[in-house]
Amino acid sequence: MKNFLPKHSKYFLLSFVLVGLYSCFQPASQHTHMRASDPWVFRSVLDEKARMITLALDSNLWVAYDAQYASLYKAWKGGVELDGAVYTYRHGPQPTSLGDPYFQAKEQEAWRIRKDGQMMTPKLIYKGHRFDHGGVILSYDISHDGHKIHVEEHPEYVRSANGDHAFERSFHIEGIPEGNELVLLSNLESVSMNGIQTNAHFEIDQKAETIIPGEHVFSYEGKLVLENGHSYFKVWLIDEPVQESVVIVESEEIHPGLALIDQSDCRSCHNPNVKTIGPAYVEIAKKYPTNGQSIQNLARKVINGGSGVWGETMMTPHPQLEYKDVRSMISYILTLDGEPPYLGESGLPNSDITISDDPLSSPENQGLIASVYLFQEGPDAIPEFDPNDEPAASVIVPLIYATEDEHFRELKNAHHFYIRFSGFIDIPEDSKYDFRLSSDDGSRLMIDDKVVVDHDGLHGPDAKDGEVILTAGKHKFILDYIENSGGKAVLVEWLKRGDDEFTVVPPEVFTYDPSVFTELLPPEIEEQVAMPQGTPGDGYPVAGVHPAFDLETVRPDNFKPKVGGLDFLDERGDKLLVSTWDPEGSVYLLEGVQTGNPDNVKVTRIAKGLAEPLGLKVVDGDIYVLQKQELTQLIDHDGDMIIDEYKTVSNEWRVSANFHEFAFGLAYQDDHFYFTLATAILPGGASANPQIPDRGKAVKVNRTTGELTFIAHGLRTPNGIGEGVKQQLFIADNQGDWLPASKIVHVKDGAWYGSRSVDFAGTANLTETLPVVWLPQDEIGNSPSQPAYLNVGPYKGQMIHGEVTHGGIKRVYVEEVDGQLQGCLFRFSQGIEAGVNRLIWGPDGSLYIGGVGNPGNWSHQGRNWYGLQRMTYNEKAAFEMLKVSAKPNGMEIEFTEAIPEAMAKDPASWNIQQWFYLPTANYGGPKMNEENLNINSIELSTDRKRVFLGLDGMKEGHVVYINIKAPLKSESGQSLWSTEAWYTLNKIPASLGAGMISSAK
Repeated sequence: MKNFLPKHSKYFLLSFVLVGLYSCFQPASQHTHMRASDPWVFRSVLDEKARMITLALDSNLWVAYDAQYASLYKAWKGGVELDGAVYTYRHGPQPTSLGDPYFQAKEQEAWRIRKDGQMMTPKLIYKGHRFDHGGVILSYDISHDGHKIHVEEHPEYVRSANGDHAFERSFHIEGIPEGNELVLLSNLESVSMNGIQTNAHFEIDQKAETIIPGEHVFSYEGKLVLENGHSYFKVWLIDEPVQESVVIVESEEIHPGLALIDQSDCRSCHNPNVKTIGPAYVEIAKKYPTNGQSIQNLARKVINGGSGVWGETMMTPHPQLEYKDVRSMISYILTLDGEPPYLGESGLPNSDITISDDPLSSPENQGLIASVYLFQEGPDAIPEFDPNDEPAASVIVPLIYATEDEHFRELKNAHHFYIRFSGFIDIPEDSKYDFRLSSDDGSRLMIDDKVVVDHDGLHGPDAKDGEVILTAGKHKFILDYIENSGGKAVLVEWLKRGDDEFTVVPPEVFTYDPSVFTELLPPEIEEQVAMPQGTPGDGYPVAGVHPAFDLETVRPDNFKPKVGGLDFLDERGDKLLVSTWDPEGSVYLLEGVQTGNPDNVKVTRIAKGLAEPLGLKVVDGDIYVLQKQELTQLIDHDGDMIIDEYKTVSNEWRVSANFHEFAFGLAYQDDHFYFTLATAILPGGASANPQIPDRGKAVKVNRTTGELTFIAHGLRTPNGIGEGVKQQLFIADNQGDWLPASKIVHVKDGAWYGSRSVDFAGTANLTETLPVVWLPQDEIGNSPSQPAYLNVGPYKGQMIHGEVTHGGIKRVYVEEVDGQLQGCLFRFSQGIEAGVNRLIWGPDGSLYIGGVGNPGNWSHQGRNWYGLQRMTYNEKAAFEMLKVSAKPNGMEIEFTEAIPEAMAKDPASWNIQQWFYLPTANYGGPKMNEENLNINSIELSTDRKRVFLGLDGMKEGHVVYINIKAPLKSESGQSLWSTEAWYTLNKIPASLGAGMISSAK
């Protein structure tokens, strides 16, 4: 099968497959040679096995051990194809071995205890590995019948003076009890005439000989019997393995569109059969006819991005993709409903689709003239058209289909304009035609100067129909559209004879007169139309960095970490540790981060070869990292700060080869580590079925004993656990099935957080532990990450959390009502260089921020995929809502500064809504029973910092949305930082003075 990989993946293959980058002395053979990669010892999934440690001993010999069973898995010549999200950005694949094996273990549990002739399988515990004199030593504990045997194994590649080569395993063993034998089952192939050498006892059960040109090749099956002390087992190998790798031969040629999908980020948001973040491919195929126009329109949507057709979730733009490649991908997708591939008029795929790589190109004279007029305010209605007025811009558009801001291109940030679309519509036959005009705000359709649909005025996105009898041929076509703040959309559809439903009027029926068209798109057009987008923080992210904080970058320009974990090495705060979610799986030591000059920061890689280390914690000067498959202590034995030993603290949880089974962390309290385990998903986001029982759980591990305890369950993608309010632990979980929106939950023993994907039947009668706050999807939440406390300025006692995809940092005010934590969510800060993955407060009092990113829905659009910055409280005042508290009959809102009395007491200044979420097996979910709440009373405190809103119809288990509609400034003249707040009302208080404010603060 041909291997399709994106261009950037070549780096990873080269770094791990070709001849390595450095040499080291080997104590067993005293030979010096090159290792085959850097890092040459690394943890990963391999060949669908989860707990693997791979050793690139030499370009002629790679070996891998299964740490689940502390046993050799395979020895081969070749390398490793590092595929998957962390390596090549593809969702689904994981690393696989490349090349032919010298031999591969038939028994995955190869260790035995033999006593009185009886063979017994002991319990194996992998204890980690350490580097020593250029080699590596693997450690295991073997437990049986109350005894513990400790094994240290040094695997090495050996080459003799005459060029023969061997795989040598040296053992040091302690603790074999008297009367017992330690036995290692072994099957060996590709053995040369030099055979096997050992100072232990190798019992041969089977031996076979094969003659190949110029060489005798042997294979063995037997038992290596080991004793306490030192022993070695050396297998001399032929130059090239006799065994051949399994080659998968496809029964038919792969569709080029599928190959392109496989090497893109499509699988991060789409599943072939199940709706996840985006629609299922099959549903796309069912929705759109298999023709050239569908392929062209959908290709434009992929490149430009947008939302609206399948819901409000924004599709990430893909401007880096070539238009012809996207057409091929769409062509494949449209076959998934069983229709044959689309063939153009020439009989060749895509032959009648515009070949230009410009996705906005149109055939000559096809399309409509769009004349754009800008306004400083208004318009409230469609203005009288004056052909003598010069437009701000005049361009050709292929059709009228703009359902979200991104479709308006340069106009996406403008909020006061008028567009006239003009030209001709080619009617296919004499008949009655129904037209549907959808817009936000006003619009009007005229054909042959007669009004067909009048949808004028200011209104939200809705539709209006009209009908007209038309003869075949061209007719004059005019559509007027106005935009006056808020959302924007305009769409023209028709219903022709024989049609069952309205469809978008296609580009091929629109033409224009080139003699009356002059393109007008001056260089300053973007400045002309990019008018203010309303108040930042009012339906939009806040404008930038929070005014009460200063932001600075603390990494040198050449250090670009995808941060998986952060912590300080000591209380002095001048040494910061960073673990990275990247192919090398590294830990870096940064010295001098407090200098204020990134160029003076010294960066040293102290550890590498870790498997997706998404948590890091320093306890009493000891460094711990959380890998996908184990909690590991990093130990420096010789004091040079380079890690010598990777010691396993715990690997007692179950894990598979699924790409999404992350381990997220790392928190520490009372001699225990805390972290979370993500569930397995299919590419696109749907939950895998079945699931390993251990997934979706919160875990604690005893630091001293490594004992593991599951403390809570019902999570999906809990990317982040951290200390929040009152040093209690909180988790950020990400939207998916059984999770209609992302949320922040409180860690409680025995809690079940609502996801049923791991144990559907067993969770049927459980009571869900409610979230502290819901994070309405794409409004203020998308991919929340690590929570942290916030104890500076007026925010003391509150908490924050990061956001990878929505970006920035969010703030949460928490209160307890009838034993239930609940609270209010606020926008806090944007302006961070990357999606925020990890947060930690430094000894210097600053908040250190680690960024991360990946294609698709795993990054903050338009930002770096890496970052390391810090925010420092500057004591400047910011005018914003500080707290929102629930009262028995309303909500109390506290501001950081006094607010104008007239504004506060005007009900028109407030927009209050509520809704609830219903977890289902579907990916995500809508707001349920969304409704406005009537304000029945307003009371203002004497200092005018607190206002109570008496509300009719507040309901428990709902989110209460508060939006300040009036332009608001404080007494000092500051504008409101953000106009919105989302309160998760799990419980309505029974008392507290019925919401009355007793006195000013």
